[in-house]
Amino acid sequence: MVYRGRPSTGCLKCRQRKIKCDERPDGCLKCSSKGYTCPGYDTTLDRYFQDESAHVRQKAEKSKAKAIAQRDERDKKEKARMAILRVQEYIGLPLLSPLIDQGINFFMMNYTLGLDQPPIQSAAYNRHLSTFGFHPLIATSMTALGLAGISNIYLDANFKREAMQWYSKALQMTNAALASPTEVKSDNTLFATLLLSLFEATSNEKSLAGWSNHVSGSESLIRLRGVKQFSTSAGRRMYKQVVGLVTMNCMGMGKGLPEYVLAMNKEVQKLESIDDPGYRFFYLQIDTINFRAQIIQGEITDLHAIVERALELDEVAKSIFKESGSEWDFEVIQTEYGTPGVFGNSYHIYPHIAAAQVWNWVRYTRIYIHDIIRNTSSTRFFWSNFRVQDFRSEHMVEGSSEDRMPVVRISGGYSSVWALYVAGTTPIATPESQEFVLKSMDRVANEFGINQAKVLANCLKLKVHLDSTGQVPYEIVPSYLPKKGEHYES
Repeated sequence: MVYRGRPSTGCLKCRQRKIKCDERPDGCLKCSSKGYTCPGYDTTLDRYFQDESAHVRQKAEKSKAKAIAQRDERDKKEKARMAILRVQEYIGLPLLSPLIDQGINFFMMNYTLGLDQPPIQSAAYNRHLSTFGFHPLIATSMTALGLAGISNIYLDANFKREAMQWYSKALQMTNAALASPTEVKSDNTLFATLLLSLFEATSNEKSLAGWSNHVSGSESLIRLRGVKQFSTSAGRRMYKQVVGLVTMNCMGMGKGLPEYVLAMNKEVQKLESIDDPGYRFFYLQIDTINFRAQIIQGEITDLHAIVERALELDEVAKSIFKESGSEWDFEVIQTEYGTPGVFGNSYHIYPHIAAAQVWNWVRYTRIYIHDIIRNTSSTRFFWSNFRVQDFRSEHMVEGSSEDRMPVVRISGGYSSVWALYVAGTTPIATPESQEFVLKSMDRVANEFGINQAKVLANCLKLKVHLDSTGQVPYEIVPSYLPKKGEHYES
């Protein structure tokens, strides 16, 4: 209660009208002269004190809301300051440096194993000093991809806008190169299309269409380049990277690889080492995708023949790492159930990232094969840990390229993410394993800035729903991607 001093003794109406009340006992004349009913007079003691609880509470709530708003504003500024510091630390350059510096530096730190480049003494080595020694088309594409990665990890709209602008520049420069009779066959143009497909995988969180379109463009280029592209190890490596992308594209569409790819593979086989597990997997994957396409298109209908061929491919898959040496072996680490980031009670540590990639590629290819065997025989007719981060291929040597060319360490549309996805969509996947895959996809998107993980996570959720509601027809060759959905839209 609050003491308010000596109060007025007049009626409420006169007090509201702020006029002197005559305080007549049966009602004041001021009210009757205006036609009002006099409301009477308060007890004098009641007028001395008034309950201010509601007013005080309202003031306190306003004060609290103001304090919370100020705290949130301080937190927002602090988060922005810390985000800038993290970007500076991660990129290794001050934010006042040009965007091309930041983008290329992030790209080289996170997307490459090293460089193919001409000898240091050669004129070619110093040809593009203004763009860090890279061809302007490559530098522009690398910058776009690097800035996209930064924007995804730190949720920075400014970097995202800049990434799209650099991407637009890269598209214009690529189209100009495609229109040139000489540049259209260059390593730089082919590598730019590979980087543009990676940009779509990094930035597009809704659809696979943009990535697929760039892959189709790369496919056209390797056909145009012919067998001359096999004259350097850089050319052969890019050829195999493109064919890996094409293989995944064909798998999603349920068709086999073009005949010209099979013919060119016979030529590149003459120049590659058969002891490399990655080389062995390259041909296993092609044979498996073509086998799936033959079943889907009705070229193979005999169930016994299907099982026999599937078993042959599975034997090839099991021999991929045969006599490959300890540098391809992984270590199994036992842990307790429920360990964060681990499915089950064990995980693997690989000697290098290439080993992790090839092992996971072989695993999801064997899932393809085993699903076919299981469906034919039925009555109805991760993430990786590495001991060594730097692994350089024996083909990555100085002088193997006429231009300075980064060696991209992630190919196949970020195929490690695809390996996770296939593990979650196989018909025998448990709800627990699917939940783990979805959590892993979320980590990949947030920690590595690969938005294609969001696309595949949405595809997995859609497929689980379609399977649970009986909307997926029985097929000997299961379709891992839902045949309709936002992921197919441009």
